[in-house]
Amino acid sequence: MQQMTNSVPLYTQASNYMREKIYNREWAVDEQIPTEHVLMSMLGMSRGTVKRAIKTLVDEGLLVQIRGKGTFVTRPNITHPSGNCLLSFAESLHSQGIEFETQVLGQEVIAADEFLAGKLQVPVNAPVLFLRRARTVDGEPIMYIENRVSLMAAPGLDSFDFERATLFASVERCAGKRIGYSQARYAAKIAGEKRGAILRVGEEAPVLHLEQQVFLSDNVPVEWGNVWLRANRYVVGTILQRV
Repeated sequence: MQQMTNSVPLYTQASNYMREKIYNREWAVDEQIPTEHVLMSMLGMSRGTVKRAIKTLVDEGLLVQIRGKGTFVTRPNITHPSGNCLLSFAESLHSQGIEFETQVLGQEVIAADEFLAGKLQVPVNAPVLFLRRARTVDGEPIMYIENRVSLMAAPGLDSFDFERATLFASVERCAGKRIGYSQARYAAKIAGEKRGAILRVGEEAPVLHLEQQVFLSDNVPVEWGNVWLRANRYVVGTILQRV
């Protein structure tokens, strides 16, 4: 675990560590997390500190404790399929006349692991564009976006400048097909250290998390994405639109 400043309570450091394991899918949905004793050894912390950190994540709804079995990563319980006509976040902002800026925080081609291979229906090690962006309005960040896009479905997408180009339009251009629909899940979560820093909110601040799988018009999955929205600046109703 990375050392942090002494001003951060130990249980907060431990909960940050575990929260990132969940957010980054290193601890999968329904998976049992390491025992308290294993975590104590991993983090070099007392049992009381580890128990308090686990309780923090239980209170946030990220973990559930089952008597006699252990502590498990919870399964999201709110699912909202989108309409057949979908607006991207950029298109939604444009439609409202809101000016914004996009900053690319990372853009690289990665090899699909088993999880991404399943989500995108591609072979393991197939090329995937991993794109990380932040959007700001009036200089204030309102969303942090992670996209993982199949380059088999949208070849050449990795050559675009996504500080200027929008993802959906670029995907349709490279794929030669329209985007058909998405399956989306929304949940209220705590920002955590990494995303809190990007969104310029406290690590305990509430954020709206969108997990979305996007399909082309021929039902081929092309993108799996996660969007973290500042809860005080964005509402669900501005994201999707049905025609």
